[in-house]
Formats: sequence, structure tokens, C-alpha cells
Amino acid sequence: MWKSIQSILSLKPQNKPIQAEDFAAYRDVIKNVHQMVHNQEAQHCAQEHDLSILNVLWEDTGRYKNSSVGPNISDLTIQVRQKKPSGAYDLHCMPVIRYPNFNDTTTDISPQKLSVLVGNEQGKALEEVSLDQFLRNIRAYLHDSSSWGGEETSLFDEERDTHVLVSAQACFLPIPANGVAEFNPVLFNYQSRKEDPAVLTILCTSQGTSVTIIDNNRDSYSSGRAHGQQLFFNKNGQKTVFTGKRLSEKLQQDLGREASEEEYQEAAQKGLQVLLLIQIPLKPKVEPKSAFFPSSFDESTGAIPMMSMAPGAAPPQSDVEEAVLGHGEVEGIFTEIDNLPIQRDTRFPIRATVQFYKATSNGIIDKKDIEAIVAQIKSIYTAGDSVGSLVVQGKTNRPTEHTGEKSEPPDWWDQFFQKHLSETGESTEDFIKRLEDTFGPRWSVISQEQANSIRSSKKE
Repeated sequence: MWKSIQSILSLKPQNKPIQAEDFAAYRDVIKNVHQMVHNQEAQHCAQEHDLSILNVLWEDTGRYKNSSVGPNISDLTIQVRQKKPSGAYDLHCMPVIRYPNFNDTTTDISPQKLSVLVGNEQGKALEEVSLDQFLRNIRAYLHDSSSWGGEETSLFDEERDTHVLVSAQACFLPIPANGVAEFNPVLFNYQSRKEDPAVLTILCTSQGTSVTIIDNNRDSYSSGRAHGQQLFFNKNGQKTVFTGKRLSEKLQQDLGREASEEEYQEAAQKGLQVLLLIQIPLKPKVEPKSAFFPSSFDESTGAIPMMSMAPGAAPPQSDVEEAVLGHGEVEGIFTEIDNLPIQRDTRFPIRATVQFYKATSNGIIDKKDIEAIVAQIKSIYTAGDSVGSLVVQGKTNRPTEHTGEKSEPPDWWDQFFQKHLSETGESTEDFIKRLEDTFGPRWSVISQEQANSIRSSKKE
């Protein structure tokens, strides 16, 4: 994936005071892009190819059959941040095009066919290694090898990890002309606890690879009803936010002139717009009684009103193009494994999510954009040994099926409510009232069938 990358990119936003008019102008861009999930025309374009536009993504390593929950499940969002004149940040979930969450169409790919770039964690020149090589000796690719407690060096299992569970999607960033977007992938794993992570993430771009545990506490973000742990780039042991810029402007900067169509298409094949997020399931200290803990029920970090168009104005046209991913300024220490003696949980497959990032200033997509996105997504699935759903297709015999119970336990929600009370102090009655406020009166009586669709209703 990364073999054709010729140079290390560093896209750093200008560190200057934020003017009120600049803040308002960029907020309008964010509004335009954010509202894509509510744009019926855009949704229709995606649905013609069996895709959905979402802003909360179910990237699970273990889900029960025909269920929205399971023994190892994660919610992923792409959160763009905007610095206010006060210096504080507003954060907003961005739209993503992928196969629908519930069915979760995936493919199985050998870890030898996936590669990552290493060296950034030590401030060295980048070097390409295969994913299986990386997993066999992760300690060698940490900034601080002692941050992994114990003496193990590998999270690779010869029998389980013949294949990786893979999905692909296109992510949109609000990038106007001459603009740079700052963002973080944000992951919430429902089984992770403080000092007891259920997954380790490996985040890979053309700038290198960053390894961190998910405990839902460190680098956490919660606003309104959104949640999750922010993922950062590891710059020689320091954390930085990710950045996105338009490919055409990067090429103009490099060439000193506007790139030709041929030059643009050649650059678009180098993987500069790709982010690979890998989840490695970890053994829990104590097996959770409840496999699901929904601390939030919102599809975005706060509702942003949709933009209105002036009467008689011409409808805006698409300006979607490939983004180039980089990183920003250092913001503190990058935590890797936090001195925990983690071990691989072989009940679940490794999951890799391939993301193609797009730049847009107005959230408008046309047929040409969709066709290009479909081609990119399908290029990942056609590289796999099998394609389908581990959730709705029954017994598949795929090597990425998780082991253990496949059906949702009948007392699952009773356990959930007990656990929710013990960890939050919120009674079942108050919890249901919160569901009613969020979803309406149909949640006044919670049955298993109704409750099972909570995760679906809020995010599909």
C-alpha cells in the first residue's frame, strides 16, 4: 500500500490567533460537510450502491448473529476539531460512506498482504514491514519498549491470524481552498475498562504507525451524548493531531505549478489519503458480565443546523477530491501500552479498517464522486479471500468468525441494566426515560427485541 510513497509529509496548521470572521467561515464549511448524513439526495446516491452515509461506524471484532451487540464491539467516529477565538476547541463528527452497520460486510485478507510504515515512533526514516512481521515483534516498534509490561513480544497467533477481518470506507473532511482540517479518529470499545483494555489499536498512514491501548479513559472525549478515545499520531514519543489537505494544493506546492490530470492521478495512487486502523483483541483481566455498555445514544457530537440556500441561488457543485493526510504540532506525551502486561485474545479476529479520506468544502457529492468511492472500496474487498457478513449470513466457516457463543444471551439486557446501575448509579427507570427523550415514547417499555435495536436506531 505504501511502496510508492516518495516523501514524508508534514501538514502543519498555522499557529496564529483565530479571527471571529475566519472562525465563522470555517464553521460554515463544517456545517455543510456535517449535514451529509441528513442529505437525502446524497444518501440516495450511496444507497444505489448498497452503501450508507453514517457518522458512527460499527467496527466490531465479535458480534452475535443477527444482533447489534456482541462480546467485543467498537464504535468509530471521525472527529474534526475547530479552534475557537477563546482557544478552546469545538469537535464535530464527520460523514463516512461504508456498507450498512448492521450487516457489516467484510472480507478476509492475509496479514502478509497488508503493510505498515515504521520508524516515526523513534524519529527515524520510514521503513515498510508486513503486518504479520509487525505483530510478531510489536515491542520492536514502540517508542518505549518497556511500556509493555511483562516479557512478551508478539500479539500474533499462528492458528488464529491466518486472515484479518477487513472493511473499507470513504471519510469526508471539511477542507476549503487553501485550508487544513485537524481531526482524530475516535474509538469507543464497549468491553474496555481503565487498566483493562479489550483492544490495542495500530493506526497507520503514509507518515508512519502509532500503537496505543483503548481504555476509554485516556485521551477520552465526551460531549453531549458522544463518546470515545481520541487516537493520535506518534511523533517520536509525542502525540499530534492528524491533518488533511487537498491533494491538488499539495501538488501545486511541490511542483510550483498546477498539476496535470496525469500527475494528479499518479499521486492519488500513492496512498497519501489512506488511513489503516487495526484493532488487536486483548484478554480481559476479568470477563465482563455484560458485553455492552452504551454510554451514549447520539449519532454526532452536537447537532449543527443545516445550511440554507439563498432564494434563486445556483445549487452548489461538488468539489470533492483526494485528501493528503499529515500531522500537526506536538501536544504532549504519546501513551503506548501504559505498562500493562497485555495478551492477545484469540477468541476474536484482528480487524483492519481501511479509510480513504476525501476533501470537500460543501458536502455535495455527485455520481462521479460516488463511482470513484465505490471503486476504491471494492478494490479492498476484491483483494480478500471471501466477502460477506459474519452477522446475518449464519455459519460461514470463515477464518475470521469469533469463537464462543454466537447468539445473544436471553438475560443479556438484565445483566446490562444491573451493570449500568452499578457503574453509573443511573436507575433502569431513569435510563429508559433518557431513551424516551432521545428516541420517543416507543422506548417506554424495553423488550429484548426493542433494546437490541438501540444501537441500530441511533446510528444507522
